[in-house]
Amino acid sequence: MINQDRVREMNKMAILESGVGEKELKISTYRRADFVILQLVKGFVAGTVCFAAIVMLWLCSKWDDLNQYFANVDYMQLLKQTAIFYIIFMAGYLVLCALVAIYQHKKCRERRDQYLRYLHRLNKSYLAEEKAREDA
Repeated sequence: MINQDRVREMNKMAILESGVGEKELKISTYRRADFVILQLVKGFVAGTVCFAAIVMLWLCSKWDDLNQYFANVDYMQLLKQTAIFYIIFMAGYLVLCALVAIYQHKKCRERRDQYLRYLHRLNKSYLAEEKAREDA
């Protein structure tokens, strides 16, 4: 005979396992520090690419003005200003990446704990049925 409570629990578990839940369960297996470091490394690469793209777009939009500017520029000063802007940009972006990673890991852990509660209830149901069969 089909136990409706077990079917409900299995259905809830299947919903948590499918789609985004599969990725969330994988994320929840990482320690928080490891997950944050992984996201920071990804963020560093993505932030560097974005910074380069922003600089290139800015250079393209100001091309006429820059031709005159580059004729009389102190390149060391320009390099220092660019480095300072890059460091500020990356610091802000990496802080944002870390905060998002911590939040994402926390939510994934909560979903995993919910999944484990469903699994525990399902296991208790099977154990109770097995014990009832042994007693009968």
